[in-house]
Amino acid sequence: MEEKKKTYTNFLDQARETMAWEARRDDLNRRFLEIFRHAYRKSKTYEKRFQDMGIGLSDVQGLEDLEKVPLLRMTDLVEWQKKTWPLGGFETLEPSEFRRIYINAGVIFQPGANWEQEDTSWAEALCAAGFRRGDRIINTFNYHLWPFAFILDESAKRIGATVIPTGVGNTMMQVRIMQMLEVNGFMGTPSFLMTLVQRAEAMGVNLEKDLYLETALVSAEMLPESLRARLEKKLTMTIRQAYGTVFLGCIGYECQAMSGLHVPLDILVEVVDPHTGKRVPQGAFGEIVATSFNPSYPMIRMATGDLSSITMEPCPCGRTGPRLKKIIGRIDQATKVKGTFVHPWQADEVMSRYPEVYKYQVIVTREDHNDVMTFVVELKEELSGPERLTSRMERDIKDILTVKGGVRIVPRGTLPDHHQKIEDRRTWD
Repeated sequence: MEEKKKTYTNFLDQARETMAWEARRDDLNRRFLEIFRHAYRKSKTYEKRFQDMGIGLSDVQGLEDLEKVPLLRMTDLVEWQKKTWPLGGFETLEPSEFRRIYINAGVIFQPGANWEQEDTSWAEALCAAGFRRGDRIINTFNYHLWPFAFILDESAKRIGATVIPTGVGNTMMQVRIMQMLEVNGFMGTPSFLMTLVQRAEAMGVNLEKDLYLETALVSAEMLPESLRARLEKKLTMTIRQAYGTVFLGCIGYECQAMSGLHVPLDILVEVVDPHTGKRVPQGAFGEIVATSFNPSYPMIRMATGDLSSITMEPCPCGRTGPRLKKIIGRIDQATKVKGTFVHPWQADEVMSRYPEVYKYQVIVTREDHNDVMTFVVELKEELSGPERLTSRMERDIKDILTVKGGVRIVPRGTLPDHHQKIEDRRTWD
């Protein structure tokens, strides 16, 4: 195979991504005001929320009034979807006008309209990672139920790349596909990229000579620097990460300088005190809050639960605007396992099906760069053969949480009183 060479595109729209911050802020001010007024007039739920808070249309005149607007949390979205079928009333279109309705973990609905083609944030991330027109990119995110794979698919097409939609699983076939199609790009989780590497090595594939991978954009999981270094050495490729959520889209992405996570043009990001909703000083840690400009399903000041800090220091790549520093954790017990958020209320939903359970705790650990979730369960009465019970529980965990988890039965008294419902024991280096 010829030696790998690459000229990085770097920018999707260099003029906009490098424009003076004052001009970019003016653009954000205009778009925020437009989306606020649009949501107020077209969404029944936003109108009610704002009126209940005593906020009229004229009370918000721009970014200087941003903190008047209440934070929107995932629990709010879930509760409103229970009350107002099927989308919670946050939508600004009739349900029949949506192209798709996606189903996220916990059976939380999300509509799909034209925003998947219009949003440029993930395309920005792809260019910053080093993807270019003509690349062949394997997309290993799951196309089943969730929107993320479709959005990345559209973003790759936007930059002129060709997508091979594989999802997860079938690792032997995926290795063969990468060889046969000379795939040079990867989109997926870092742990699944390592899984493919391990499968290729087990198949006797020479990673340097028989694979063509040059660039990866990984997301949905933490990327430890040790794992990045290991993968880049094995594959002689560039790996960059992006951060986002399904309802907000891309919130931040790495460039070649790896100086933090650049906030894309198509989103407004704040770092706030989670108790007051007021912005913290630059450089201080707080909760990431974002406003999307999706006109059909706007998310205004949606709180992510993730903790970070923001900086306006110049980046060597030339991009202007804010950057998020490393994501350091969460403000609640919800945690991301294999790219999927697991919330305490979802774990409760699984265990509530079993009257035999006295107490339980979800423990998340890390083994060989893979997440491991275990439900540690105390029963009201000891069973002589608990295997059938644990098997049923593990099936329900997979069905309800959409991520695999094991069950370990322990004696009464093992779990302490007032323990955390979800305990994340992973460490990130």
